[in-house]
Amino acid sequence: MGPDGHIASLFPDHSILDEKDEWVTFVTDSPKPPPERITFTLPVINSASNVAVVVTGSSKAEAAHLAIDDVGPDVPSSPAKMVQPTKGKLIWYLDKAAASKLDCTKFSE
Repeated sequence: MGPDGHIASLFPDHSILDEKDEWVTFVTDSPKPPPERITFTLPVINSASNVAVVVTGSSKAEAAHLAIDDVGPDVPSSPAKMVQPTKGKLIWYLDKAAASKLDCTKFSE
């Protein structure tokens, strides 16, 4: 996951987040280099049996908090928060710096 909450090449506020039919698509205007990318879409990610999200570093702590914690309906949903496997498991792997802003009280070390 990136510091803006992006996963794969799915960036916040990008039209690809609305894709419902295609499983793989392309990006020609990525906000981060390189501008042209190929990415899985949310339907394929959310159809997976297991999804692992890896987050490291304090620069991603706020994005991790917004993706994992219940922050209410007034906060726009980040791509990472949109990862919700329909039948599979979602597992987050965070180092202490990335987890530093979480509201959660139970962690596995």
